[in-house]
Amino acid sequence: KAPSLLQKFCFCQSGPSERKPSGIETVPQLRGLAGVTVQAGTRGALQTLKWAKWDAAKRQVDIKVFGGFTDCGGSGGSELGLWSEPVEAQCCFLPQLFGRCGNSTYRFTFSEDYRRADIAIMGNALVFCCICIPCLPVMCSVPKCCFAFEMVQTDNSTDGTSWNRNTSTCGSDFHFDYHLKEVYTPEGEVGKYHDELKEQPQQVMVTY
Repeated sequence: KAPSLLQKFCFCQSGPSERKPSGIETVPQLRGLAGVTVQAGTRGALQTLKWAKWDAAKRQVDIKVFGGFTDCGGSGGSELGLWSEPVEAQCCFLPQLFGRCGNSTYRFTFSEDYRRADIAIMGNALVFCCICIPCLPVMCSVPKCCFAFEMVQTDNSTDGTSWNRNTSTCGSDFHFDYHLKEVYTPEGEVGKYHDELKEQPQQVMVTY
């Protein structure tokens, strides 16, 4: 697909870029995350880690939530279409400004048994000062004393298809936020929890 005007002029992407599988689908305990998952119990956001950046040695995966700069020309691969929110005013404006131009990134760091992950919120802080330089790399993360996210695989899941997403604010104990469930497999087949999609708005989608 040809790049948009934003990608051409802000991200220096002159042509289509190839998607490269992250490799997370080769980890049996995390395989479900390489499919499409839904945030069950929320407004219905969808996401996939199939095309994210996976570091097997560190057990870390980075996903640019709404896309962003990869490299000049776009040869670094596309990171668009990996996360989707409902079509609402705040979800149309803020992701473009702070998400894409600030390279908003979630970093998942998994435990040795792949049953739990810490989630860091990262980005280019200059965008909050109205300084927009999309080619700058991710340079900081939100302090855990302000916000901390984690996800824990549920007892009935051994393949990454069902997680509890927990949140801590201002140093408080973690509390349950929502379920993360696989609705499509890494091969694009119907997933274990496909019926969850019936409860979600039809405007929400990811490109897969």
